[in-house]
Amino acid sequence: MLQSMRDNSQGIIAKVLVGLIIVVFALWGVDSLVGLATAEPPPAEVNGKAITKNELYRGIDLQRRQVLTQMGDNADPAMLDDVVLRKVVLDNLIDRNVQISAAEELGLFVSDQMLDQMIVATREFQVDGRFDRNQFESALRGAGFTPLTYRELLKSEALMNQVRGAYEQSAFLTASELDHLLALNTQTRDIRVARFSVDADSQTVNDADVQAAYDSMGDQLMTQEQVVVDYVVLDQADFVDPDSVTEAEINSAYDQLKVGFEGGEERSASHILLEISDAQPLDAALAKAEEIRTKLAAGESFASLAAEYSQDIGSANSGGDLGYLTPGLFEGPFDDALFSLNAGEYSEPVETEFGVHIIKLNDVRAKEVPALSEVREDLIYDVAEANAEEVYVSALERLTDLAFSSGDLAVLAEELSLEIQTSEPLTRNGGTGDFSDQKLVRAAFSDVVTKERLNSDPIEVSSGRTFVLNMNELRPARQLELAEVRDDLVSRLKSSQAAKLAFEQAQSALSAAQEGKVDLEWASVKSIARGAAVDLEPQIVEAAFAMARPEGSADYKVVQLSDGTAALITVDAVGTSQEQIAEELQTQISTMLAAGEGSQAFRTQFETLKSNAEIVIN
Repeated sequence: MLQSMRDNSQGIIAKVLVGLIIVVFALWGVDSLVGLATAEPPPAEVNGKAITKNELYRGIDLQRRQVLTQMGDNADPAMLDDVVLRKVVLDNLIDRNVQISAAEELGLFVSDQMLDQMIVATREFQVDGRFDRNQFESALRGAGFTPLTYRELLKSEALMNQVRGAYEQSAFLTASELDHLLALNTQTRDIRVARFSVDADSQTVNDADVQAAYDSMGDQLMTQEQVVVDYVVLDQADFVDPDSVTEAEINSAYDQLKVGFEGGEERSASHILLEISDAQPLDAALAKAEEIRTKLAAGESFASLAAEYSQDIGSANSGGDLGYLTPGLFEGPFDDALFSLNAGEYSEPVETEFGVHIIKLNDVRAKEVPALSEVREDLIYDVAEANAEEVYVSALERLTDLAFSSGDLAVLAEELSLEIQTSEPLTRNGGTGDFSDQKLVRAAFSDVVTKERLNSDPIEVSSGRTFVLNMNELRPARQLELAEVRDDLVSRLKSSQAAKLAFEQAQSALSAAQEGKVDLEWASVKSIARGAAVDLEPQIVEAAFAMARPEGSADYKVVQLSDGTAALITVDAVGTSQEQIAEELQTQISTMLAAGEGSQAFRTQFETLKSNAEIVIN
């Protein structure tokens, strides 16, 4: 479970353009008063209803904040294009208004009571599981809303969901459609493959060909602007000196450690985890959890049920055992449930970001204070780190002063005993090691460093590590000379020629095979399944399943492969996989496919509504 939590806590920072497309506009309000005091036209109108400037500006501001939040520590407001932001936000506001207009024409509505229930049930507005008015108003203020504008937002969201849900929830697949789709999915192919290749090294290219290739590539041969910087690093780890820690400091740290054990307890716990996924949505996981609880109530062993049902690979084989846990180790519902149990009890289903848990409390014990001899080395290092932090903070203040007042790094390096180092050439995409951090890259390309040739401000790339940069060399973008890329161009041209010849050989073999005039060296592959992992190139498998069932004379297809070779394919037989699809999985597949059909129907209807709507963009 601990590994699962670590894995799930990591996150790849979303790229800006993708973030701009997928961020949900869930916090936009409506201000119908804007525009009454001015003759300026609104940014857009949908079926006669204005999209106000306030709506647009609020959307742009929230979009910008959400994208920067997704970018995390590497957030750079300068990377966001206001023109792109405005277009994306306005397009989405138009789409929303088209949907709301359609909902109103259909006579759909959301009552005040429904809005109240939705607000009260929102976890972000709750304290200790109950709606809290102060929390509600505080959250809205942080997002720039009043209760009234938020209710308008919520109402419009609910109306759009009603329209979308009408399509998605009413779509279905007939039994014959499902059977047909499953039969296609479980098909297998017996195929034969003949391969053709030409040695690229045997090809020849002349200077004219190379020059033509060079001329045609144009901007593809442009280098990126590069900068080389000198830098110093102030590292807190350099100040850690365990040998300088005194006995008095060790005893003081041990006394503080003992205080933390007073009145504390540890709880031995086991759990059964049911993960949430497309194949097992929340309602299915909760139903499965209740089934497991029924078996527990009937006397079945928690450990055996954990081994059978738990999807926590780290604990399932040990009966779900998590060892002894302390308060706060797992924050939120898991911790609350665990520390509300008595020994031997198991919990109701508990929802967390990792899935649905059933938790059992095995034992409770008081936390025992370890002997000084057991923790002495750890305490020495803790004290040394704390002392190093004080020295580091003082040195950082001096580094900041010197970086501002000095024209280069020499004074900083001499006074603080730092080594001046030189980076590799950096592009705006970053470099390796420390210089993969965008904070350093932005500083390296800043006007202060590249134009004014001054020291950068101190940049802390991680806790206890701070850099100061100064420019060494600026390398402008330029087009690579022919001599620099000639070998690569020659290799590409030879490979291209070889691939073309291999394809032509395969095409000739196809014609001969259709006339029965050639004896090829075939490799047979039996019972390959659609999408299964086989020792064949994906292009071959895809082509094989695109070919018709063999009837009468053989059919052939030529495929150009990514390595420059070519393959001639023929299908000998079509079969069906022996693997049976469980009824429960068939139901899930049917539900998923029906939802996809419903979503497609909604998108088609939405495009029709949008094309028929009166949309004016000012």
